[in-house]
Amino acid sequence: MMLKVLFICPTVACYIGGTETVVSQLSQCLKDQVQLTVLSGDIGQEKRNLIHAEGFELLTIPFVGRDLRLNQLLSKILMTSRFKIESYSFFRSLAQSQLDLSQYDCIATFYEADAYLLARRHPSLQDRCIHFLPGVSLRRFFKRVPATKVFFFGYRAAPRTKKRWGITIPSLPLGVDSTFFSDRVSVYPETKRLVYIGRLDKSKHIDWLADFFAESGLAERGYHLDIVGDGPLLEVLSVKYGTSRHMTLHGKKRQEDVAGILQHSFLLLHPTDLESFGLTILEAMAAGVPVITHDLPSIRTWAHDHPRYANFLDQSSWANEITKFEDPSYWAEVSTANLAYAKSFTWGNVAEQVLDIIRSQTRPALHP
Repeated sequence: MMLKVLFICPTVACYIGGTETVVSQLSQCLKDQVQLTVLSGDIGQEKRNLIHAEGFELLTIPFVGRDLRLNQLLSKILMTSRFKIESYSFFRSLAQSQLDLSQYDCIATFYEADAYLLARRHPSLQDRCIHFLPGVSLRRFFKRVPATKVFFFGYRAAPRTKKRWGITIPSLPLGVDSTFFSDRVSVYPETKRLVYIGRLDKSKHIDWLADFFAESGLAERGYHLDIVGDGPLLEVLSVKYGTSRHMTLHGKKRQEDVAGILQHSFLLLHPTDLESFGLTILEAMAAGVPVITHDLPSIRTWAHDHPRYANFLDQSSWANEITKFEDPSYWAEVSTANLAYAKSFTWGNVAEQVLDIIRSQTRPALHP
């Protein structure tokens, strides 16, 4: 009999980001090996789900998502983060939904607030809960959640957890879906389309990137900037650059649409200062697209010298790195190396590790 597994990720059906990609990819890889249900939030704006639910069950409940005005208002009044309000809202709706969590052999979460609230509100289910997180920052987290039930995606969080709490947490890599792999590797693009993919917020510096592009003169040299994703800065960018002929704001896109945009791109620009892994970088590498980003330990740990590292928010440094790729031989060299390296990261391999963890962690609960 297949294990009954519940993935809890409030944002996977309505937002695009690293964690949402993790849950979506794992769902596709595991749906034939477990009886899978994905539980997500519904922001009530009649927008299509951003996760393909063929082959597994998708349940949604209403919640106050991070970008809703009510969330932003509550965040100011309560002086707390929008992410925390999002999780508390979701678990309030979960209690009202009367969904029987005890029917599942394994319950997995992917955000620390969700892991904390699940442990707090459903302590009797602790033995069947597993938490695959980008990191932990809550002060009392490990007093509520057993460290043996926690696994990190990416390599940034484990050293911090060890230093702060003296706790060793295993780390898992992220993967890239076959959709992103390109058959045009090393073929110099006909157009110079620069692309940013990710959440539109301050930590990713998408506002800086848009301003840099507008001021750099790159448009006059035939470059175009594609911005893919949503977030609190989308409205600001739309007002400022929505009518630009040289910049396109794509908003939310499904995975296959993102892959299509990448495979026709010249470079991926990723000016972040906060990254637990850098999945977008890996996806671009799989598409044969060179990457320019900031030199963060969480990226260099796994990507090494494959991306090109520009100085932090330094326009001249970024412009210089972009210009280097106007040499077709240089572009092809980096593209080829990126693709070869990306082939060692697949979601199938990651999913097998996750499934092994699920089976080993749930066996005592299933066979006391």
